[in-house]
Amino acid sequence: MFSTRRHGGHGEGRERLTTAAFLLALTLSLTLALPFASAFGAAADRPADAPARADLLAPDGIPYDNAQSFDAMKLKATSGDLLSNGSFETGRYWPFGWEATDALCTFWEPGGTDGKRCLRIYTDVLDSQWKARDEEVRRAIAQAGPNPQAAPQSPVPPPPQRIETHPPYYDTVAGLHGVHYRSDYIPVTPRAIYRFRIDARTDEKTEGTPRIFVKGFFDQKMPTRDGVQTIRRDAYEAMMILDPCDKQWRRYVLVCHPWKSKSTLAGKPLKPEFLQVQVYGYWKPGSYYFDNARLEIVGKEEPEPTPPVVAPPRGKEQPSQPLKEDEFPVFDP
Repeated sequence: MFSTRRHGGHGEGRERLTTAAFLLALTLSLTLALPFASAFGAAADRPADAPARADLLAPDGIPYDNAQSFDAMKLKATSGDLLSNGSFETGRYWPFGWEATDALCTFWEPGGTDGKRCLRIYTDVLDSQWKARDEEVRRAIAQAGPNPQAAPQSPVPPPPQRIETHPPYYDTVAGLHGVHYRSDYIPVTPRAIYRFRIDARTDEKTEGTPRIFVKGFFDQKMPTRDGVQTIRRDAYEAMMILDPCDKQWRRYVLVCHPWKSKSTLAGKPLKPEFLQVQVYGYWKPGSYYFDNARLEIVGKEEPEPTPPVVAPPRGKEQPSQPLKEDEFPVFDP
């Protein structure tokens, strides 16, 4: 059937037809077999007691992104929700408990999985235009006083007309900085283990990997040109990549251990005093939607052993060594 000899006339045509028919049948059989082989392989790789993706549903019908999130939600909460307005429902000009939206890259709008409103982050904006807008909004909020949402009208100036972007989009917010949207600060409970959850999706055309940061901070008094001031500095960071993230709403869960922070200051261990949730959208350019965020305590860290007291060696005193750069937490204004 697969002879390499050449034939002429009708014999050659019959051989070609027979060969073509065989190849077509082989292709069809492989095509039909692949889905079954793929499914069998996935089942073989999954532990026997792991739930299938179809089973990873929250009680309200929102699917979890993976089995780890599903299992994390089984932990019993020992506190109420510590995050103010995580459903983005209440507010006047922007959600209470969160920073001001700029109406260029961050929006407070209808939709979501819990209630009637949600957060949208849009990253198809020139990075240079966003930076100018971000500075404008921050100045306006600083000038509005301690309660800017009590003003008779929004202190946020009207947004500029968005400048058109072009492929490959590396000069956009998506390709450079990304956009952080921050919650108010939350006091840390010593030794607490926290669980954070959030629902997210993209628009119809975008598939990306937004992120969630749960950051820890401490207050440090530092001399400045204006005298001694209190600066809030980084001491801890936990990150969650929302993957997969597409047009379907999914629920993502992160367990955090801020009391296990490895940050030090002047050689001494440093524990965070405040937490902050930062919702982050970047590549690919498009719209990312977030809703139904929640932060709870789900356990306590074991007490740390007390280090033994070591007497200093006798003899000539040694000069103090300069502090190393890695002894200080990274400052993120």
